[in-house]
Amino acid sequence: MKVGKLLVVFLSVFLLFSNYLDTAKAADVSIRSETMVRFFERDTSSKTDALIVPAYQFLEIDWGEPGVNPLTFHANAWGRVDLTDNDFFEDRADGELLYGYLQYQSVEKGIIARLGRQSVVAGVTNESLNGLYLKALFSPLIDLSIYGGRPVSLDDTDGRDGDSIYGGRLGFRLAARYNIGVSYKMIKNDSTDAEEMVGVDFGLSFNKFFINGASSYNLITDGFAEHSYEALFGVAKTRFSLFYQLFAFEDYFGTGANNANPFRILAQTSEELSTYGLDITHNFSESVEGGIKFARNDYDLLGEASNYGALTAMWHADDLSGIGGEFGVSRGGENDRNDMLLARIYGYKEITGSKLLDQLSCDLLYAKYGESIFGEDTSIFISVAGSRKIVTDNLRLKVSADYESGPYFDNDFRGMVSLIYLYSNQ
Repeated sequence: MKVGKLLVVFLSVFLLFSNYLDTAKAADVSIRSETMVRFFERDTSSKTDALIVPAYQFLEIDWGEPGVNPLTFHANAWGRVDLTDNDFFEDRADGELLYGYLQYQSVEKGIIARLGRQSVVAGVTNESLNGLYLKALFSPLIDLSIYGGRPVSLDDTDGRDGDSIYGGRLGFRLAARYNIGVSYKMIKNDSTDAEEMVGVDFGLSFNKFFINGASSYNLITDGFAEHSYEALFGVAKTRFSLFYQLFAFEDYFGTGANNANPFRILAQTSEELSTYGLDITHNFSESVEGGIKFARNDYDLLGEASNYGALTAMWHADDLSGIGGEFGVSRGGENDRNDMLLARIYGYKEITGSKLLDQLSCDLLYAKYGESIFGEDTSIFISVAGSRKIVTDNLRLKVSADYESGPYFDNDFRGMVSLIYLYSNQ
Protein backbone atom coordinates (compact mmCIF):
# COMPACT_ATOMS: atom_id res chain seq x y z
CA MET A 1 0.00 0.00 0.00
CA LYS A 2 1.37 3.41 -0.96
CA VAL A 3 2.19 5.89 1.80
CA GLY A 4 -0.50 8.39 0.79
CA LYS A 5 -3.30 5.79 0.81
CA LEU A 6 -1.93 4.30 4.01
CA LEU A 7 -2.07 7.56 5.94
CA VAL A 8 -5.51 8.46 4.52
CA VAL A 9 -6.96 5.15 5.76
CA PHE A 10 -5.09 5.50 9.03
CA LEU A 11 -6.48 8.96 9.81
CA SER A 12 -9.95 8.26 8.40
CA VAL A 13 -10.54 5.35 10.76
CA PHE A 14 -9.44 7.46 13.71
CA LEU A 15 -11.64 10.44 12.76
CA LEU A 16 -14.62 8.21 12.02
CA PHE A 17 -14.72 6.74 15.50
CA SER A 18 -13.82 10.05 17.16
CA ASN A 19 -16.83 11.74 15.50
CA TYR A 20 -19.51 9.09 15.84
CA LEU A 21 -18.90 7.19 19.06
CA ASP A 22 -20.66 8.63 22.11
CA THR A 23 -17.68 7.95 24.37
CA ALA A 24 -15.29 9.90 22.15
CA LYS A 25 -15.79 13.19 23.96
CA ALA A 26 -14.86 11.65 27.30
CA ALA A 27 -11.88 9.73 25.97
CA ASP A 28 -8.27 10.84 26.22
CA VAL A 29 -6.39 11.40 22.97
CA SER A 30 -2.62 11.34 22.57
CA ILE A 31 -0.63 11.83 19.38
CA ARG A 32 3.06 11.31 18.77
CA SER A 33 4.55 12.54 15.50
CA GLU A 34 8.21 12.22 14.53
CA THR A 35 9.62 13.63 11.30
CA MET A 36 13.09 12.27 10.63
CA VAL A 37 15.71 12.98 7.97
CA ARG A 38 18.77 10.70 7.68
CA PHE A 39 22.06 11.18 5.80
CA PHE A 40 24.49 8.44 4.72
CA GLU A 41 26.43 7.11 1.72
CA ARG A 42 25.92 3.72 0.08
CA ASP A 43 26.68 1.96 -3.20
CA THR A 44 23.63 1.66 -5.45
CA SER A 45 23.09 -0.14 -8.76
CA SER A 46 23.89 3.08 -10.63
CA LYS A 47 26.42 4.90 -8.45
CA THR A 48 29.26 4.33 -5.96
CA ASP A 49 29.18 6.21 -2.65
CA ALA A 50 25.84 7.77 -3.48
CA LEU A 51 24.41 10.23 -0.96
CA ILE A 52 21.18 8.80 0.49
CA VAL A 53 18.79 11.25 2.18
CA PRO A 54 15.51 9.57 3.18
CA ALA A 55 12.81 11.47 5.06
CA TYR A 56 10.58 9.45 7.40
CA GLN A 57 7.27 10.29 9.01
CA PHE A 58 6.14 8.28 12.05
CA LEU A 59 2.64 8.83 13.44
CA GLU A 60 1.17 7.22 16.56
CA ILE A 61 -2.37 7.81 17.83
CA ASP A 62 -4.03 6.54 21.01
CA TRP A 63 -7.71 7.32 21.57
CA GLY A 64 -8.94 6.39 25.01
CA GLU A 65 -7.14 4.86 27.98
CA PRO A 66 -7.30 1.06 28.33
CA GLY A 67 -8.82 0.05 31.63
CA VAL A 68 -10.59 3.42 31.96
CA ASN A 69 -12.47 3.70 28.63
CA PRO A 70 -14.14 0.44 27.52
CA LEU A 71 -13.57 1.18 23.82
CA THR A 72 -10.21 2.50 22.62
CA PHE A 73 -8.35 2.91 19.33
CA HIS A 74 -4.59 2.57 18.78
CA ALA A 75 -2.60 3.03 15.58
CA ASN A 76 0.99 3.50 14.43
CA ALA A 77 2.22 4.04 10.86
CA TRP A 78 5.30 5.26 9.02
CA GLY A 79 6.14 6.51 5.55
CA ARG A 80 9.34 7.35 3.68
CA VAL A 81 10.35 9.62 0.82
CA ASP A 82 13.82 9.48 -0.78
CA LEU A 83 14.85 13.14 -1.15
CA THR A 84 17.79 12.24 -3.43
CA ASP A 85 15.54 10.22 -5.75
CA ASN A 86 18.00 7.36 -6.34
CA ASP A 87 17.39 3.60 -6.54
CA PHE A 88 18.60 2.62 -3.06
CA PHE A 89 15.05 1.97 -1.78
CA GLU A 90 13.74 0.64 -5.11
CA ASP A 91 12.76 -2.81 -3.82
CA ARG A 92 11.77 -1.76 -0.31
CA ALA A 93 8.45 -0.72 1.17
CA ASP A 94 7.90 3.04 1.38
CA GLY A 95 5.46 2.87 4.26
CA GLU A 96 3.56 0.52 6.54
CA LEU A 97 0.77 0.42 9.05
CA LEU A 98 2.56 -1.16 12.03
CA TYR A 99 -0.65 -1.55 13.99
CA GLY A 100 -4.15 -0.16 13.90
CA TYR A 101 -6.88 -1.77 15.98
CA LEU A 102 -9.99 -1.18 18.04
CA GLN A 103 -9.93 -2.58 21.57
CA TYR A 104 -12.76 -3.36 23.94
CA GLN A 105 -11.83 -4.07 27.54
CA SER A 106 -14.07 -4.84 30.50
CA VAL A 107 -12.10 -4.93 33.72
CA GLU A 108 -15.08 -6.22 35.68
CA LYS A 109 -15.72 -9.13 33.30
CA GLY A 110 -12.05 -9.84 32.55
CA ILE A 111 -12.50 -9.54 28.77
CA ILE A 112 -10.22 -8.01 26.15
CA ALA A 113 -11.07 -7.96 22.41
CA ARG A 114 -9.00 -6.42 19.62
CA LEU A 115 -9.89 -6.08 15.94
CA GLY A 116 -7.46 -4.92 13.24
CA ARG A 117 -3.72 -5.04 12.62
CA GLN A 118 -1.99 -5.90 15.86
CA SER A 119 0.92 -7.67 17.50
CA VAL A 120 -0.04 -10.81 19.41
CA VAL A 121 2.23 -12.20 22.13
CA ALA A 122 0.85 -15.40 23.66
CA GLY A 123 3.15 -18.30 24.52
CA VAL A 124 4.79 -19.55 21.31
CA THR A 125 3.18 -16.68 19.38
CA ASN A 126 4.93 -13.38 18.74
CA GLU A 127 3.38 -12.31 15.44
CA SER A 128 1.83 -9.34 13.67
CA LEU A 129 -1.55 -10.15 12.11
CA ASN A 130 -4.68 -8.66 10.59
CA GLY A 131 -7.55 -10.16 12.51
CA LEU A 132 -9.21 -10.73 15.86
CA TYR A 133 -7.77 -11.35 19.34
CA LEU A 134 -9.84 -12.37 22.37
CA LYS A 135 -8.79 -12.91 25.96
CA ALA A 136 -11.16 -13.99 28.72
CA LEU A 137 -10.61 -14.52 32.43
CA PHE A 138 -12.85 -17.44 33.41
CA SER A 139 -11.80 -17.31 37.05
CA PRO A 140 -8.92 -15.87 39.09
CA LEU A 141 -7.09 -19.10 38.23
CA ILE A 142 -7.82 -19.66 34.50
CA ASP A 143 -7.55 -17.44 31.41
CA LEU A 144 -7.80 -18.16 27.69
CA SER A 145 -6.42 -16.21 24.73
CA ILE A 146 -7.37 -17.01 21.12
CA TYR A 147 -6.66 -15.22 17.84
CA GLY A 148 -7.15 -15.62 14.11
CA GLY A 149 -6.55 -13.73 10.88
CA ARG A 150 -3.87 -13.26 8.24
CA PRO A 151 -0.15 -12.97 9.05
CA VAL A 152 1.42 -9.66 8.04
CA SER A 153 4.79 -11.32 7.30
CA LEU A 154 3.33 -13.22 4.31
CA ASP A 155 1.89 -10.11 2.65
CA ASP A 156 4.27 -10.29 -0.34
CA THR A 157 4.88 -14.06 -0.39
CA ASP A 158 2.92 -16.20 -2.91
CA GLY A 159 -0.05 -13.83 -2.78
CA ARG A 160 -2.69 -13.61 -0.05
CA ASP A 161 -5.04 -16.43 -1.07
CA GLY A 162 -4.97 -19.20 1.51
CA ASP A 163 -2.86 -17.28 4.05
CA SER A 164 -4.01 -17.62 7.64
CA ILE A 165 -2.83 -17.64 11.24
CA TYR A 166 -4.63 -18.87 14.35
CA GLY A 167 -3.86 -20.19 17.80
CA GLY A 168 -4.11 -19.40 21.47
CA ARG A 169 -2.87 -19.87 25.00
CA LEU A 170 -4.54 -21.42 28.05
CA GLY A 171 -3.12 -20.13 31.33
CA PHE A 172 -3.40 -21.44 34.86
CA ARG A 173 -2.50 -19.46 37.96
CA LEU A 174 -1.93 -21.10 41.32
CA ALA A 175 -2.29 -18.45 44.00
CA ALA A 176 -0.35 -15.29 43.09
CA ARG A 177 3.11 -16.81 42.81
CA TYR A 178 2.80 -19.64 40.29
CA ASN A 179 1.56 -19.66 36.72
CA ILE A 180 1.80 -22.03 33.77
CA GLY A 181 0.52 -21.82 30.21
CA VAL A 182 0.17 -24.05 27.16
CA SER A 183 -0.04 -22.53 23.70
CA TYR A 184 -0.46 -23.35 20.01
CA LYS A 185 0.24 -21.53 16.72
CA MET A 186 -0.56 -22.39 13.10
CA ILE A 187 0.48 -20.32 10.06
CA LYS A 188 -0.58 -21.29 6.54
CA ASN A 189 1.01 -19.88 3.39
CA ASP A 190 -1.10 -20.34 0.25
CA SER A 191 -3.12 -23.02 2.14
CA THR A 192 0.09 -24.95 2.94
CA ASP A 193 1.34 -25.43 6.50
CA ALA A 194 4.14 -22.90 7.01
CA GLU A 195 4.59 -23.06 10.78
CA GLU A 196 2.97 -25.14 13.51
CA MET A 197 4.23 -24.86 17.07
CA VAL A 198 3.12 -25.87 20.55
CA GLY A 199 4.71 -24.69 23.75
CA VAL A 200 4.63 -24.46 27.50
CA ASP A 201 5.71 -21.53 29.67
CA PHE A 202 5.82 -21.02 33.42
CA GLY A 203 6.81 -18.60 36.14
CA LEU A 204 7.08 -18.80 39.90
CA SER A 205 8.24 -16.46 42.62
CA PHE A 206 8.72 -16.49 46.35
CA ASN A 207 10.54 -14.08 48.63
CA LYS A 208 13.37 -12.65 46.47
CA PHE A 209 13.57 -15.62 44.11
CA PHE A 210 11.94 -15.69 40.66
CA ILE A 211 12.22 -18.32 37.91
CA ASN A 212 10.60 -18.42 34.49
CA GLY A 213 10.99 -20.54 31.40
CA ALA A 214 9.50 -21.71 28.13
CA SER A 215 9.86 -24.62 25.71
CA SER A 216 8.50 -24.87 22.17
CA TYR A 217 7.98 -27.89 19.91
CA ASN A 218 7.85 -27.79 16.09
CA LEU A 219 5.04 -30.08 14.88
CA ILE A 220 6.19 -29.85 11.26
CA THR A 221 9.79 -30.99 11.87
CA ASP A 222 8.77 -33.08 14.91
CA GLY A 223 11.39 -31.75 17.30
CA PHE A 224 11.95 -29.30 20.15
CA ALA A 225 12.84 -25.87 18.77
CA GLU A 226 13.82 -24.00 21.93
CA HIS A 227 14.30 -24.29 25.66
CA SER A 228 14.79 -21.04 27.55
CA TYR A 229 15.04 -20.67 31.35
CA GLU A 230 16.08 -17.91 33.72
CA ALA A 231 16.40 -17.60 37.50
CA LEU A 232 16.69 -14.29 39.37
CA PHE A 233 17.40 -13.79 43.05
CA GLY A 234 18.95 -11.23 45.37
CA VAL A 235 21.14 -11.42 48.45
CA ALA A 236 21.47 -8.13 50.35
CA LYS A 237 22.71 -5.60 47.75
CA THR A 238 23.71 -8.22 45.16
CA ARG A 239 21.51 -9.48 42.30
CA PHE A 240 22.09 -12.79 40.51
CA SER A 241 20.75 -13.89 37.14
CA LEU A 242 21.25 -17.43 35.81
CA PHE A 243 20.12 -18.35 32.29
CA TYR A 244 20.11 -21.31 29.92
CA GLN A 245 18.95 -21.51 26.29
CA LEU A 246 19.01 -24.26 23.68
CA PHE A 247 18.18 -23.70 20.01
CA ALA A 248 17.83 -26.55 17.50
CA PHE A 249 18.25 -24.78 14.14
CA GLU A 250 16.38 -27.40 12.11
CA ASP A 251 13.33 -27.10 14.35
CA TYR A 252 13.64 -23.41 15.29
CA PHE A 253 14.10 -22.08 11.73
CA GLY A 254 12.51 -24.98 9.83
CA THR A 255 9.03 -23.63 9.12
CA GLY A 256 7.67 -25.46 6.10
CA ALA A 257 6.30 -23.08 3.47
CA ASN A 258 7.10 -19.91 5.43
CA ASN A 259 9.22 -18.17 2.80
CA ALA A 260 9.03 -14.94 4.80
CA ASN A 261 11.43 -16.35 7.41
CA PRO A 262 14.80 -14.67 6.56
CA PHE A 263 16.76 -17.28 8.55
CA ARG A 264 15.19 -20.42 7.10
CA ILE A 265 18.48 -21.37 5.40
CA LEU A 266 19.92 -22.04 8.87
CA ALA A 267 17.51 -24.96 9.22
CA GLN A 268 19.62 -26.86 6.68
CA THR A 269 22.65 -26.82 8.98
CA SER A 270 21.00 -29.05 11.63
CA GLU A 271 23.11 -27.19 14.19
CA GLU A 272 22.26 -26.97 17.90
CA LEU A 273 23.36 -23.97 19.95
CA SER A 274 23.28 -23.93 23.72
CA THR A 275 24.11 -20.86 25.75
CA TYR A 276 24.23 -20.45 29.49
CA GLY A 277 25.73 -18.03 31.95
CA LEU A 278 25.58 -15.89 35.05
CA ASP A 279 25.21 -12.13 35.66
CA ILE A 280 26.11 -10.66 39.06
CA THR A 281 25.39 -7.02 39.91
CA HIS A 282 26.25 -5.35 43.21
CA ASN A 283 25.05 -1.95 44.43
CA PHE A 284 28.03 -0.30 46.13
CA SER A 285 25.92 2.78 46.88
CA GLU A 286 22.74 4.47 45.68
CA SER A 287 24.56 5.82 42.63
CA VAL A 288 27.30 3.22 41.90
CA GLU A 289 26.93 -0.39 40.81
CA GLY A 290 29.27 -2.94 39.26
CA GLY A 291 28.97 -6.41 37.89
CA ILE A 292 30.46 -9.53 36.36
CA LYS A 293 29.14 -11.47 33.37
CA PHE A 294 29.93 -15.03 32.36
CA ALA A 295 28.50 -16.76 29.28
CA ARG A 296 29.30 -19.85 27.24
CA ASN A 297 28.10 -20.82 23.75
CA ASP A 298 28.37 -24.42 22.55
CA TYR A 299 27.88 -25.45 18.90
CA ASP A 300 27.11 -29.16 18.76
CA LEU A 301 27.70 -29.86 15.05
CA LEU A 302 30.80 -27.67 14.67
CA GLY A 303 32.21 -28.95 17.91
CA GLU A 304 33.14 -25.38 18.85
CA ALA A 305 32.60 -23.33 21.99
CA SER A 306 33.21 -19.76 23.11
CA ASN A 307 33.46 -18.32 26.61
CA TYR A 308 32.72 -14.69 27.38
CA GLY A 309 33.58 -12.83 30.55
CA ALA A 310 33.08 -9.15 31.26
CA LEU A 311 33.27 -6.49 33.95
CA THR A 312 30.56 -3.80 34.03
CA ALA A 313 30.23 -0.54 35.94
CA MET A 314 27.57 2.16 36.16
CA TRP A 315 27.26 5.52 37.91
CA HIS A 316 24.07 7.56 37.80
CA ALA A 317 22.65 10.62 39.53
CA ASP A 318 18.87 10.85 39.94
CA ASP A 319 18.38 9.16 36.54
CA LEU A 320 19.30 12.47 34.88
CA SER A 321 22.98 11.81 34.30
CA GLY A 322 25.08 8.68 34.18
CA ILE A 323 28.10 6.94 32.76
CA GLY A 324 28.77 3.25 32.34
CA GLY A 325 31.00 0.78 30.65
CA GLU A 326 31.79 -2.83 29.87
CA PHE A 327 35.06 -4.62 29.21
CA GLY A 328 34.81 -8.20 27.98
CA VAL A 329 36.87 -10.97 26.46
CA SER A 330 35.63 -13.91 24.38
CA ARG A 331 37.77 -17.01 23.91
CA GLY A 332 37.02 -19.94 21.62
CA GLY A 333 39.73 -22.40 22.48
CA GLU A 334 41.47 -23.81 19.41
CA ASN A 335 39.54 -21.64 16.92
CA ASP A 336 40.55 -17.96 16.75
CA ARG A 337 37.38 -16.93 14.92
CA ASN A 338 35.47 -17.00 18.20
CA ASP A 339 38.04 -14.79 19.98
CA MET A 340 37.16 -11.15 20.60
CA LEU A 341 37.98 -8.27 22.90
CA LEU A 342 35.15 -5.83 23.53
CA ALA A 343 35.26 -2.42 25.22
CA ARG A 344 32.31 -0.06 25.58
CA ILE A 345 31.71 3.23 27.38
CA TYR A 346 28.49 5.23 27.29
CA GLY A 347 26.96 8.19 29.06
CA TYR A 348 23.96 10.50 29.18
CA LYS A 349 23.31 13.86 30.79
CA GLU A 350 20.43 16.25 31.25
CA ILE A 351 21.71 19.80 30.86
CA THR A 352 20.18 22.82 32.56
CA GLY A 353 20.78 26.44 31.65
CA SER A 354 22.02 25.71 28.12
CA LYS A 355 20.49 27.39 25.07
CA LEU A 356 21.85 24.68 22.76
CA LEU A 357 20.92 21.29 24.29
CA ASP A 358 19.03 19.99 27.29
CA GLN A 359 19.87 16.28 26.76
CA LEU A 360 23.11 14.70 25.56
CA SER A 361 24.14 11.06 25.13
CA CYS A 362 27.16 9.27 23.67
CA ASP A 363 28.28 5.69 23.06
CA LEU A 364 31.71 4.32 22.12
CA LEU A 365 32.28 0.67 21.17
CA TYR A 366 35.60 -0.96 20.24
CA ALA A 367 36.09 -4.58 19.21
CA LYS A 368 39.19 -6.57 18.26
CA TYR A 369 38.76 -9.96 16.58
CA GLY A 370 40.99 -12.99 16.91
CA GLU A 371 40.58 -13.72 13.19
CA SER A 372 40.34 -11.08 10.46
CA ILE A 373 37.01 -10.47 8.70
CA PHE A 374 37.44 -9.19 5.15
CA GLY A 375 41.00 -8.24 6.05
CA GLU A 376 40.06 -6.22 9.15
CA ASP A 377 40.60 -7.36 12.74
CA THR A 378 39.20 -4.31 14.57
CA SER A 379 36.07 -2.19 14.49
CA ILE A 380 34.97 1.00 16.18
CA PHE A 381 31.56 2.60 16.56
CA ILE A 382 30.85 6.09 17.92
CA SER A 383 27.42 7.64 18.41
CA VAL A 384 26.57 11.12 19.73
CA ALA A 385 23.04 12.47 20.14
CA GLY A 386 21.55 15.63 21.57
CA SER A 387 18.08 17.12 21.87
CA ARG A 388 16.20 20.08 23.25
CA LYS A 389 12.66 21.38 23.56
CA ILE A 390 11.81 24.14 21.11
CA VAL A 391 8.95 26.65 21.05
CA THR A 392 6.80 24.58 23.45
CA ASP A 393 7.29 21.64 25.81
CA ASN A 394 5.48 19.43 23.29
CA LEU A 395 8.08 19.91 20.54
CA ARG A 396 11.58 18.42 20.66
CA LEU A 397 14.43 18.62 18.15
CA LYS A 398 16.90 15.73 18.13
CA VAL A 399 20.21 15.51 16.25
CA SER A 400 22.54 12.50 16.13
CA ALA A 401 25.71 11.44 14.34
CA ASP A 402 27.28 7.97 14.03
CA TYR A 403 30.69 6.84 12.82
CA GLU A 404 31.66 3.24 12.08
CA SER A 405 34.87 1.66 10.83
CA GLY A 406 35.52 -2.06 10.57
CA PRO A 407 35.15 -5.14 8.36
CA TYR A 408 31.96 -3.92 6.66
CA PHE A 409 32.62 -0.15 6.44
CA ASP A 410 35.97 1.60 5.96
CA ASN A 411 34.74 5.00 7.11
CA ASP A 412 31.01 5.31 7.44
CA PHE A 413 29.36 8.52 8.68
CA ARG A 414 25.63 8.70 9.34
CA GLY A 415 23.53 11.63 10.51
CA MET A 416 19.94 12.14 11.55
CA VAL A 417 17.73 15.11 12.39
CA SER A 418 14.26 14.52 13.81
CA LEU A 419 11.41 16.66 15.06
CA ILE A 420 9.18 15.04 17.70
CA TYR A 421 5.74 16.39 18.57
CA LEU A 422 3.66 15.11 21.49
CA TYR A 423 0.03 15.97 22.13
CA SER A 424 -2.30 14.80 24.88
CA ASN A 425 -5.59 16.18 26.16
CA GLN A 426 -5.21 14.41 29.52
